[in-house]
Amino acid sequence: MDELVTVKTSDFEANLAIAKSYLIDNGIDCVVNGEYITISLPEGGGARLQVMSGDYNRAIELLIKGGFAKREDYDFRE
Repeated sequence: MDELVTVKTSDFEANLAIAKSYLIDNGIDCVVNGEYITISLPEGGGARLQVMSGDYNRAIELLIKGGFAKREDYDFRE
């Protein structure tokens, strides 16, 4: 069963807006979950860009291709 999984995090939802649009333009349904955060959290990212688990690898490849992430930031799923 597909579930939402996080592909990118940020301290601010607005920082994920372009990546979200890029994924949607490339056929990946996604959402940004989290609250607007006005301080930086040491553990990183309060807002989460999420996709369905079945789209995880393709979404990661697109984020890397689009310059939104680096390959070494991710563990690819089988």
